[in-house]
Amino acid sequence: MSMKNLIRTVFIFLSVISFLGCSNDDETINPIDNREFAINNETDYFINTDGTINLFVSAKIQDIGNFGNTINRGFVYGTSSNPKVSSNNTSFADGDFDSITGNIEGLTSGQNYYIRGYFEYDDGTFFYGNEIQTSTNIDASTSRDVTLDIESEAFLIQTNFITVILNINNVIKEMPVEVGIEYSVNSDFTSSNTNVVEGFNGIHNKGVILITSYSVVAESLTLGTQYYFRPYVKYADNTITNGGASTISFTTN
Repeated sequence: MSMKNLIRTVFIFLSVISFLGCSNDDETINPIDNREFAINNETDYFINTDGTINLFVSAKIQDIGNFGNTINRGFVYGTSSNPKVSSNNTSFADGDFDSITGNIEGLTSGQNYYIRGYFEYDDGTFFYGNEIQTSTNIDASTSRDVTLDIESEAFLIQTNFITVILNINNVIKEMPVEVGIEYSVNSDFTSSNTNVVEGFNGIHNKGVILITSYSVVAESLTLGTQYYFRPYVKYADNTITNGGASTISFTTN
């Protein structure tokens, strides 16, 4: 082989090695980014006693680990587009892969909110997923519901008062602001009186009320008289419902 051909062969060989080396370096530096935190556009809600809104969101995720060690994942929200994580605008993401859920609590009524999911890495960087927009301008008057009943045995019967046990369950879409009993000597509840549950504050977890039974007193009653009882709730818009057909009667001693 002539010196000229040898030099040409060596040059080609070095060029190929250099190209392969650059290709390998490029693959290491720029891995394919197929991370995903895809929030569903459909959201659900619950209206709290104080009028604030809880939003329930769901998503599916993919975090292949090529971009660092994930130390946190959740949902970030704000009233402006593309919210970023700060000290008080995140909610924990629960679940795995295709069944990620989040409960964003205490949002102001009548606002537009932007929500997206995020991964936080141990080097302080973040990955943000797609963004959805939703509104807390919500009217639950046609969708809210509640189940109420008064237990068949009174807690206490005396000559001038009766204490009954009121159960509240299945609170759907909106927490009442008031819970109580209505009572009357008439079965159609004309000339009735009411008494509220003392200390009811609507404590709940995602709409499932945590304290379900309350004692309520009907007082200033007449000796030896039959009284009819039924439960009621009142909502923030002053709508009152009996939460079913639970009516029961007791007679004072």
